[in-house]
Amino acid sequence: MCQKMAHRVRMSRTNGREPLIAMTHFLYLRWTLCLITLVLVAGCGPRQESIPMIDEHVDDFEDGDIYNYLGFTWESVSGGAEADATIFVEAGGINDSRYQLTIGGMRPTGSSGDLVSGARVLMGQALEANRSEVTNVTAYQGLQLRMRGTPGSYIVQLGTEAIEDFDFYNAYVEVTPAWALFRIPFEDFQQEGFGESKRWTGSDLTHIAIYSNRFGPYTVAIDDIQFY
Repeated sequence: MCQKMAHRVRMSRTNGREPLIAMTHFLYLRWTLCLITLVLVAGCGPRQESIPMIDEHVDDFEDGDIYNYLGFTWESVSGGAEADATIFVEAGGINDSRYQLTIGGMRPTGSSGDLVSGARVLMGQALEANRSEVTNVTAYQGLQLRMRGTPGSYIVQLGTEAIEDFDFYNAYVEVTPAWALFRIPFEDFQQEGFGESKRWTGSDLTHIAIYSNRFGPYTVAIDDIQFY
């Protein structure tokens, strides 16, 4: 009789622990799955590395090549069959400068905004696994550069990663045959309005571009591009 009672007591204690152990295992597994999910989401989602620009210089072309100070290549940009652009670094520039960037091209009369003609240089890049590097220029107030060329209106453009519909930030300058310094505060760069409005932050710069805003053939020289 005593042995049966003792057996029942042992059984009741064991039966009381099993649900507790099962619940503990369940909670542990649930917590582990949640942690794995968070790691996977963080690893698979887009990641942006915003790199502060310590040196304000973008390019002064004194090395005579088509690479800017960050190592990215200047490239000609033209849209449409009738628009064209050619770039080259050649002897020249302002004051004691040895070289300048020269853009020569054609923008057809009456062409719309998508028929661009000019040059562009990247300030960031896409990496593997949904990662990207962009340039952070929040330490500066604006962009400055020197230009001369065929008289008329030209566009200085700043691109950011936040903008996905090509409605980047544009500023307009009037170029003459004489060298001129253009100091453009960031607040003067505005979207054209055909895309989604995005607030300028300065933390995700992806490119700088110079386009002709005049119709017909043109030649424009650029030197000493930097932030201030």
